[in-house]
Amino acid sequence: MIVIEDVPGGPGWKIRGSDLRPEITDLSTFRAAVRDDPLRPAIELLWAGSPREALDLLTGREQTRRTRALIADCHRDLGEAAAAVDTYDELVTETIGTRGEAAMRQHRGKALLAADRTAEALTDFRAAAGLRGGDPDLLASSEQAIAFARAVRESTATGGTP
Repeated sequence: MIVIEDVPGGPGWKIRGSDLRPEITDLSTFRAAVRDDPLRPAIELLWAGSPREALDLLTGREQTRRTRALIADCHRDLGEAAAAVDTYDELVTETIGTRGEAAMRQHRGKALLAADRTAEALTDFRAAAGLRGGDPDLLASSEQAIAFARAVRESTATGGTP
């Protein structure tokens, strides 16, 4: 198993270096930080490893970019990587040149990894890092993703198991 250092994601959560998935580390801190977020229940379920239940909560909601991205993450975690990549292809196209492009490229990279398309994932992670400029917290997650994708590529090249 590939393990890269975890990266803080925000109050009460981190991005695991073992699989690039978010994990809530302190539920009360997380809930306090996002108490007004109407998507919080779905996010909690997704990040706790219940993508089917999260998808059920997201179905029927207004299809904002954020909702569509969370639905794509649910599909990725349900093993439907191609559907996730397709959605992120649309989201990246919609956000080119905006502040949201880096996040969409980062998430598409994760979906590409799930689809065993490591070289393309690495390209997206590098692009996200370039778009994130001087924000050290956001840059840290892109650097983590780059390191993870490189480790997957090397493991695959040597016949190991990612």
